[in-house]
Amino acid sequence: MDELRQLRDRHDAMPDPAAEVVSEARSRLAAHMRASRNRRPARFVAVRRTRPVWGLGLAGAVAAAVLVATTVNGAQTGSGRAGVVSAAPRTGATPTGAPSPTTLRLRPVADARDLAGNAAAQAAAEPDVTPRPVQWAYLKSLSAQTKVDGGPGLFGMPKVKRTHESWRRLDEKGFAFMEHGRLKVEEGSEYEVTYPYLLSLPEDPGALLERVYEQIDAEEAARQDGPAKGGPAKGGHRSTPAPLTRDERDMYAFQYIAQGMRDAVLPARIRAAMYGAMARIPGVRYEKGASDLAKRPGVTLYRVGGGYLRDEIFIDPETYAYLGYRTVVIRDHTELFSTVRKGQILGWDAQLKGAIVDEAGDRP
Repeated sequence: MDELRQLRDRHDAMPDPAAEVVSEARSRLAAHMRASRNRRPARFVAVRRTRPVWGLGLAGAVAAAVLVATTVNGAQTGSGRAGVVSAAPRTGATPTGAPSPTTLRLRPVADARDLAGNAAAQAAAEPDVTPRPVQWAYLKSLSAQTKVDGGPGLFGMPKVKRTHESWRRLDEKGFAFMEHGRLKVEEGSEYEVTYPYLLSLPEDPGALLERVYEQIDAEEAARQDGPAKGGPAKGGHRSTPAPLTRDERDMYAFQYIAQGMRDAVLPARIRAAMYGAMARIPGVRYEKGASDLAKRPGVTLYRVGGGYLRDEIFIDPETYAYLGYRTVVIRDHTELFSTVRKGQILGWDAQLKGAIVDEAGDRP
């Protein structure tokens, strides 16, 4: 089924054919059908193919798209129809010299992979811009204060929200932030998932997820080797950390990808591949009708780890931009003398604005 989904994603990313091409194709098809009716016995005229022929391959799908384009466009011209998004008009030379707008047709979203496929199709239709290492990523974010003055945990919408502005150089040689109304620039990096790593990620979701698992496994191997190189633990015996369970490995993969999106401004194609990688992690689900910390409507990709902790990211259902994340407890849980309660929010953040700028302190 992955091959069928890839074929469908590739087809959805294609622009509509020019009107002249459609007209010529319809004329050829009509002439062929008239000739066929003259050659075939009458009993075959009413026979219709009711099942799609997946064996056509990509070339067959392209040809079929040309023949049905007029019907599809006529059925999907309403802007309120689910799954139909218009791309920015493109100008191209047509036989008449007139500009021809391009419409990007996206399918309705029913699950996480549908969402990722639409995001990839939309990203493929956009200009591919690669930022320079000496440029800076500007982020404006909103965060919820989960505890006020050491008080009880956050349940529901927070009473205290804080807005942050930050700058991050893409080669990780510097970062900056506002302190008492002044820009403060520091050397080095304070981010765990580095920009060079993020920009090097493949645009194929499966390959991206494989890269993330490799990173998690490498960190886990280093963690397992740590105690053997250190001194004796309590009681004179060296302790070895318990290995990651399959659920923990998948949970960390989701969190690792989410953290990369939270702290960076990413090319649309890499962001779409991240959605696709998340969709491939066992246990990841899609939910519509969500609202982020800034009360913007959106949808979510989420995963429940350990049976009690729900990690989720918010996504704009029209532009497929990343909106933010949240971690919420869905069941009472006690671990190492610490207890969290159902409904408690452990982290909540919204990305309000993001852009690549030339200098620290620049704003879009």
